[in-house]
Amino acid sequence: MIHNLTRKKLIARKPLVALTFYERGRGMIARDFRDFDAMVFNNCACIHTMFMSIPIDVLFVDRENKICGLRKNLMPWIPFARGPGAISVIELPMGTIERTDTEKGDILDLNAELTEKAKVELLSKEFATAAHPAMPFEANPKQ
Repeated sequence: MIHNLTRKKLIARKPLVALTFYERGRGMIARDFRDFDAMVFNNCACIHTMFMSIPIDVLFVDRENKICGLRKNLMPWIPFARGPGAISVIELPMGTIERTDTEKGDILDLNAELTEKAKVELLSKEFATAAHPAMPFEANPKQ
């Protein structure tokens, strides 16, 4: 999770960290934010939106997890978007910066975890359960 400590607001519940050369190169190309709600690029200060199909919000974060730059509604086909002093970049769904009142200078917790109390509260809520699988899973299948 990514939490804005300054504003006390949750920015992303399920971020995806781009680790491999392929993930970093692809980024948000041919993707949307269906399976995750943020894409994080460590050791990065410059991105592009070439070949992307959706606009995004972008946070540039320095060594102290302080936002040193941001871009709202960054449109596709922009060759360079840079954040001087940044060591990480966070790509977010368009509107996230405005919805969370995030501003330059805010401090982020990039490794936020739920407290035990929050976990208990979330787990106590009723959620729709998945149907039983057509083929039950067996721990030790017979060979």
